[in-house]
Amino acid sequence: MTKQTHDLVMPAFGADMATGTLIEWLVKEGDEVKRGDVVAVIETNKGAIELDVFEDTVIDKLLAKVDDEIRVGTSIARLRGPGPKTSENEQETLPTDEFDEAMAKEVEGSAQPPSLNAEPVSADDSFVLASPAARYQAKIRNLNLSEFVKKQGAPVTLKDLVSEPEKAEEKTVKTEDRSKQMMREAISDTVSLSKQTIPHYYLSHRLDITALQHFVSEFNQDKPAEDRVLLAAPMLVAIARLLAKQPQLNGLYVEGSFQPSSVVHLAHAVNVRGSGLIMPVIRDAEQHDASTIMNIITHQVAEARRGRLPMSQLTGGTCCVSSVGERGAEQMSAVILPPQVAIIALGSPHQQALVVDGELKVRDVIIAGLSADHRVSDGHIGAKFLYQLNKLIQKPEPLWTESNSINS
Repeated sequence: MTKQTHDLVMPAFGADMATGTLIEWLVKEGDEVKRGDVVAVIETNKGAIELDVFEDTVIDKLLAKVDDEIRVGTSIARLRGPGPKTSENEQETLPTDEFDEAMAKEVEGSAQPPSLNAEPVSADDSFVLASPAARYQAKIRNLNLSEFVKKQGAPVTLKDLVSEPEKAEEKTVKTEDRSKQMMREAISDTVSLSKQTIPHYYLSHRLDITALQHFVSEFNQDKPAEDRVLLAAPMLVAIARLLAKQPQLNGLYVEGSFQPSSVVHLAHAVNVRGSGLIMPVIRDAEQHDASTIMNIITHQVAEARRGRLPMSQLTGGTCCVSSVGERGAEQMSAVILPPQVAIIALGSPHQQALVVDGELKVRDVIIAGLSADHRVSDGHIGAKFLYQLNKLIQKPEPLWTESNSINS
């Protein structure tokens, strides 16, 4: 029996994204691919992103050509296989496809029409074997890859393109400047959309992290560097487990209604070469312990700064955490990433004199800020969340176990 077909669509990388440009196909028609395989490279307003698939499938048809500018939600390939699972449990969650659909609706008013020449693509004699990075650089520098094949053979790599050092350096600087400008414009678009469409309310609460800091130090004492945990990891665990119990802060607001999520796909801010932020997503974050979360964020930060995070780790978030780090400001107010409904901002750790059990003591503290959507929750819900977060980190041991049970 013939297996059913379904389409792979241009996903949305942020609510401000209306279109994406197909830079390269990494597969051809008839190829079998596995879940997580990268099939294409997409240029977005935050740079070139690898598009990976969420299932084992076969590439039935390629419906878009390289260099096509394609509207979010438009089919770019037809897949032949079982399609996404629809088990009872999965139907209760907000899968990435649904998130991408919601993103597409957010930008529909400003989106451009789909590419008119989005037709099936097949291999031909003009195809040049080259790495994705080389093909991308050749495109933006208007270089003919065929000329490089004649000189040095295939495959063409990025280093093969640097034949004239001075000119290459000048073009690289221009490329980096362009990428930074695109990043700033993307952030500006997202913030503008958020502030214009989401009625924010803001709360802050001082978190006493003395016990948590002590536990982290004890945990790291005899560990090699690669197994040590930073304070950010247990903080993300605590936040994720609380979000699982506070659905009004965890989900998406689309088409005039709130869609809560039964799982926590937690996005966290990563600074990219000082030019802006991206938000890698930790899926099912409420199920992980601090050591696992540490491994995930270490990998994601490294890959983000190399520009190698796949699309599946850059979309689908149900809530965000932003932090200024250990050398930043003591307090910050963050802007919600639409169509999410809340974001938690963590200031830098510092010492402060607090009254503890009737005595004045110096404690390690972090000021946590919550920005939330007033259409979905109110100050009582937000204040309860921040109070419970402070309570949860006073006994940090359970954050190192894979359990999402917390005391209400």
